[in-house]
Amino acid sequence: MSKERVRETLSEKQLSEMVELLYQQLRQRARSVRSRLPHCATMDSRALIHEAYAKMAQGNHQFHSETHFLATASTAMRHVMIDYVRQKNAGKRDDDGVEPALLIPEQEQERLLEIDKALTRFEQHYEREHKVAVYRIFGGMTLEETALAVGVSLATVKRDWAFAQAWLYKQIAS
Repeated sequence: MSKERVRETLSEKQLSEMVELLYQQLRQRARSVRSRLPHCATMDSRALIHEAYAKMAQGNHQFHSETHFLATASTAMRHVMIDYVRQKNAGKRDDDGVEPALLIPEQEQERLLEIDKALTRFEQHYEREHKVAVYRIFGGMTLEETALAVGVSLATVKRDWAFAQAWLYKQIAS
């Protein structure tokens, strides 16, 4: 089978079936993100996933595989969380004062923005390592899934992840 055949995008039916199968897995991953990012502990994982789906639909993505879908979902979840914090900080809320289901405690919103700014700086110098960090942090992807998504060996992902963690820790701690 040729590489072109393997790289074909998923049909609408295949994508729909994959999304149904991955929904529960994404919910578990969203919970995992919340546990790794304590400042997101009150965030509703269902709301995060629904917002991420909406963001992914806007991009009109064509997915090549389950791993590509998960990688795209990881990036979308990061953007949803950051967009939420930015909107909240800008005072853009409904007049009725009702908070949306995606709740991030006020005291932790700045911390999330710090992480995002550090990741943005990191991406400018280390594009591949940035992808590894986003997929691991915001998507809860395993090392093996991340290696497939990025297209590198497991050993490379392990090195990239260790480097990303150290770099980000140093940036955020300073």
